[in-house]
Amino acid sequence: TIDGVLAAAAPRGAVRLGLDIGGGTGTFAARMRERNVTVMTTTLDLDAPFNRFVASRGLVPLQITLLQRLPFADGVLDIVHSMNALSNWVPNAVLEAALFDIYRVLRPGGVFWLDHFFCLGPQLNATYVPIFDRVGFRRLRWKAGRKLDLGAERNEWYVSALLEKPMT
Repeated sequence: TIDGVLAAAAPRGAVRLGLDIGGGTGTFAARMRERNVTVMTTTLDLDAPFNRFVASRGLVPLQITLLQRLPFADGVLDIVHSMNALSNWVPNAVLEAALFDIYRVLRPGGVFWLDHFFCLGPQLNATYVPIFDRVGFRRLRWKAGRKLDLGAERNEWYVSALLEKPMT
């Protein structure tokens, strides 16, 4: 839950500024605003005016792709969240570059909440775990489980993780 992540992330009130990658309509940012955290939302206007919708909710939209560097100085964000935007459809080199950029913009002690990262079973340990380990995050929480719908037949997995940028 959001409250569980905030409790694990830092002392009360330490999380103030964040980014939601692939945030769609801005629901995560709206829920974080209820907790006095400002979250910018990256969206693309694919088949819908997502940026305008996010802005109409009084939230901050950013129209950027995974191929672009994040428009933030080093070490300024307390939390970065991504749900379903980063998954096995992203080429490995692009994913690794995006993760290093996320690491760059997080302050020491900041957290990256990777929610519902999707991949095939053989890819998890052979491809993705080494990528996450190379970036340098410390695992606070890591939960991997098989998809229970039609994906179970194809050995499809979800990973949800709370990763911290080390203090040193």
